[in-house]
Amino acid sequence: MATKVLLELENAKPSFDESSLPPVAFNLKVRAGECVLIECRDLEAASVFADLCSGLVHLREGTVHFKGLNWVSLHEPRLSALRGRIGRVFQKGGWMDMYSVGINILLPMLHHTSVDIDKLIAQALVLCHHFGYPGLPTDVPRQMTSIDLARAACVRALLGTPDLLLLEYPAEGYAIELMVPLLEMLNVAQNRGVGVICFTRQLSLWNDYKERVTHWMRLQEKGLTSVRLV
Repeated sequence: MATKVLLELENAKPSFDESSLPPVAFNLKVRAGECVLIECRDLEAASVFADLCSGLVHLREGTVHFKGLNWVSLHEPRLSALRGRIGRVFQKGGWMDMYSVGINILLPMLHHTSVDIDKLIAQALVLCHHFGYPGLPTDVPRQMTSIDLARAACVRALLGTPDLLLLEYPAEGYAIELMVPLLEMLNVAQNRGVGVICFTRQLSLWNDYKERVTHWMRLQEKGLTSVRLV
């Protein structure tokens, strides 16, 4: 039986005036348990492409479906609930400085799920320990080092058993410290049926994970193209 498609971009052409993506048609299918690695040197374009997958970019043509649902056909609260099934590492952080990093980690799931708070905290603690924290961080984001925020971003993305992960350069600059625990968790997630899209500027960082990468791609001026590894 064919594995279900989690995310499908079908001739999705973003509005040039509203995004930094080239006005070309994007086509991509991500099935349950697949990992798509996208090399992209343009950090802003990577973020906007992640927004496109999340139904946040206006389209001139084509469609983007997540879990079989067309983003443009959805309305609140179902729209937010569906986005709650996506775990994301934002390259620009996405932290709220008025709260501790621990609260920042929990907030998306507190908003999007009805899971018991004690169970959510317990899951967060397991993830924190995996990434080298003794517990949920109590400092606010401006008091944290960049590598600690990178760890926390991975914890936040993985919390709540998402269906799709959108990871913007999750280990760039911290390869030794972050890649091992990150790849261990991605392996577990894929085995559970999670789809993964990860952006990188350095494909070689993923050499130890190449057996689990389903599609190697490149995002640039002419759009999204497949990469042939040598």
